Amino acid sequence: MNQNRWNPLSWSGPVTAEEFAAQQCAGNASGACQTGGTCGSCTGTCTGTCTGTCTCGNPTAPCGGGSCQSTQMVCCCHPVPSPCPLTVDVEEGCCCKKSFRAALQLLCNSQLATLLDFNQAAFVTDTYVAGATVDTTPATTTPSDNLNTLSGSFRRFSPCNCDLLEISALVNTPPETSTGVTATQVPLCQLTAVVLQTATAPASGDTTSEQATANNFQTIQCILSQCLTPCANQCGTCCCPCNCTGDECCCAAGLLSTLSQSNLSRQVSIVAGPLVLQGVTLLGTVGNVLVLANSSNNRIYFVCVNQIQFLA
Repeated sequence: MNQNRWNPLSWSGPVTAEEFAAQQCAGNASGACQTGGTCGSCTGTCTGTCTGTCTCGNPTAPCGGGSCQSTQMVCCCHPVPSPCPLTVDVEEGCCCKKSFRAALQLLCNSQLATLLDFNQAAFVTDTYVAGATVDTTPATTTPSDNLNTLSGSFRRFSPCNCDLLEISALVNTPPETSTGVTATQVPLCQLTAVVLQTATAPASGDTTSEQATANNFQTIQCILSQCLTPCANQCGTCCCPCNCTGDECCCAAGLLSTLSQSNLSRQVSIVAGPLVLQGVTLLGTVGNVLVLANSSNNRIYFVCVNQIQFLA
């Protein structure tokens, strides 16, 4: 696993390509910025130009050029992550914490950040669903899931604590009983799944909003597939190992083999806690986490293999 420190994420919702480009300018401590805005995580304010030093990462380092960008996905004073972080080995035990960290790091891809709506998210544990209610009507077509409208917000990893996600989501006891609690944090080790919605795209010319959104979802699938597909490096050695011995694998090894290596169709139907997925597409795996796509509602799922209870 790539052990480079990953600074906290911060999302406020879907952004357009133009907004993303503007944020990259606005986040530099030196260089052009939006007048009247702020200089990201650096000192000073924008009056057409950002000046000052970074207050995040290395407090004394100059913050100029492309080396310090404060966007919705990257904290100031840290190089922009590579588009496809390295995948991780199957981790020890039954908790998918390390795998969720690595899998969610894929979202640092700047293009993905403009196509996903981080204010339409759900967080599933083995007992509760935060950010959605469960639909009890059996699906008649595939692909499908059993979640109604996603209403939770995925904000970032908690600062200085990568064991927690910062969220804002009403916690429900399935199928539709509200606990009255709005969760602000969730431990990674308690997660069964994270669900994200593709941002609604505007209509353009002869292309309707629905068509544009579907096209963006196809782009999301392509980006994730390229990052997740097992590959060989220039020396011909597999760079996506999945080896473990004894109890280290818990239940992951056999499930990963069944769901990925032995599944030529890449179509998966699983039950993981309250979440039911039928006929969704397996894009790949990151350690013990499956990354799946549903073209009927333009959703992406990150599911812990060890939380899967049934296959269909």
